[in-house]
Amino acid sequence: MESDGYRSSFLFIAASCLLLPAALMAEQGLSHVRVVRLSYVHGTVAILRPGATDWASAMVNTPIQEGFSLSTSSDSFAEVEFENGSTARLGELSKIDFSQLALTPDGDRLNHLAFEQGYATFHFMPERGDTYAVKAANTTITPRGKSEFRTDLVDNQLRVEVFVGSVDVEGPAGSAKLGKDKVLEYDTQTAQAFNIHEGIQKDDWDEWAEARDRQSALAFNDAAIGRKSPLYGWSDLDTYGEWAYLPGHGYGWAPYVSAGWVPYSMGQWSWYPGFGWTWISGEPWGWLPFHYGAWDFDPFFGWFWMPGGFDFWSPGLVTWYGGPGWIGWAPAGCPTGVTAVPPGTVQNGQPVTPTTVIPVPPRRGKPIGSPPIPASRLAMLGGTPLPGNVVLPGRSAGGRAKTPEPAGAMRARSTPAPPTVLMGNDPAAERELTARQGFWGRVGGALGTSRQQPLHARMGTTLGGRYPVAQNPGTSAVGGLRGSREVRGGSNVNRSWARNAPRGAGGYSGSGPVILSHGSAHGGSGGGGMTGGGWSGSGHSGGSTSSGVSSTSHGSSSGSSGSSGGSGGGSHH
Repeated sequence: MESDGYRSSFLFIAASCLLLPAALMAEQGLSHVRVVRLSYVHGTVAILRPGATDWASAMVNTPIQEGFSLSTSSDSFAEVEFENGSTARLGELSKIDFSQLALTPDGDRLNHLAFEQGYATFHFMPERGDTYAVKAANTTITPRGKSEFRTDLVDNQLRVEVFVGSVDVEGPAGSAKLGKDKVLEYDTQTAQAFNIHEGIQKDDWDEWAEARDRQSALAFNDAAIGRKSPLYGWSDLDTYGEWAYLPGHGYGWAPYVSAGWVPYSMGQWSWYPGFGWTWISGEPWGWLPFHYGAWDFDPFFGWFWMPGGFDFWSPGLVTWYGGPGWIGWAPAGCPTGVTAVPPGTVQNGQPVTPTTVIPVPPRRGKPIGSPPIPASRLAMLGGTPLPGNVVLPGRSAGGRAKTPEPAGAMRARSTPAPPTVLMGNDPAAERELTARQGFWGRVGGALGTSRQQPLHARMGTTLGGRYPVAQNPGTSAVGGLRGSREVRGGSNVNRSWARNAPRGAGGYSGSGPVILSHGSAHGGSGGGGMTGGGWSGSGHSGGSTSSGVSSTSHGSSSGSSGSSGGSGGGSHH
């Protein structure tokens, strides 16, 4: 394992040297080629890139790197997910800077954040030698191991509440260890000692953060194809789609989408120095399937995604095409699904939607190495520049900026929270489903058969909208598989899964896709799938990884940021 870890670190550092200016590599041999994910957006969420002067609207799945800043407007909220599933959640009128997102030669992650205003909840799950720190005004909050805590900072009034684990708090007034259920209050403009006491009173924001944690953990454990440890975006696959056995192909995942949908057709291209053209998907689940693995197409059941390994993060696994008056792309190796737009759409980082796509006859145009156009300033912002009347922390809106109440007053009432746990869900429908699950959970608890279920969005059809979601565990969408099955990973996921019919009672007897049953990867009844993580080449070494980032966006993956999950345990709790 030591030799594997050394080799992974060496490859990671070599790729980093190719991707970023040498000046960034000078600091203690650290690599700064890490990418974390904007995983939830509600309202107006703004991003500011290093060197930029304009705040831009941020789309879900925006890659965030060292030096980025994130801010929320009124009635707006955001969540950032780190490689191992750790999260930083921002309430309304809040701002955070990603001061350091680095990787040591040993594969340890350094995460230093600067929280400038508002309220936020941090759920950190360090692995090996990972470090996390949140600087709020003149005070630094450092978790001791796995922890979850909330920080309020408004008008120089700081409040820290610890829900899980413990944190160290250090500032001009001294230092203190803050344990579970403890509260710290402090005026950052004075030298008075910290006021530490008990008395956490959870409000709407705290309940929403808990619901997001619960959803992530339940979806992770509900998966038909499982992993040993969390990985950013993995839980979304259970929430927004289905795993299936696909005859002639193997095991893959398909989102809940309508017929005619193609990958890389809803989002935008943005220019990232060192990465090149980077795809930002507008689908809530659109992180892993567009930066890892590969999409495949079958004329009978549409598009599906096969994961492969997770040691290399790619800005976009596509092949580029060009033709008269248009530029297009398709999933690498699949020229069937070419999405074409006017060149200016890519050049200026404009949204790609069904209304901006140009119909292109199949197999028209020529494959090209990359778009033969320079990126404009707009493409380097990562979104549309925000007008001056948008209220952001520290930024006035025509002289009428909203001034939040001091932290103490804010906690005397309920602080605002998003209306839904899942992006794109209808609030009323989500509340009804949650209440129904709660009722049956209580009934099941009385009978000793209770198993909490995660929320599932847009249930109904999958595999290009052609097949209904299976109602019974282990049931083929076209009739076929019955009973349970289990498939364990081999040396390579795409090879070990491919064309291996499911095994188990009844065997495989149909020609259509077989929707795998939920929960089977983590001990649930029925169904089956690959248990644990176990992908060859995923960079596991002592429980952490240093993985690569591609410097191109036409299907090749080499270089780094992400993680294949490490050893943070099989639960988000």
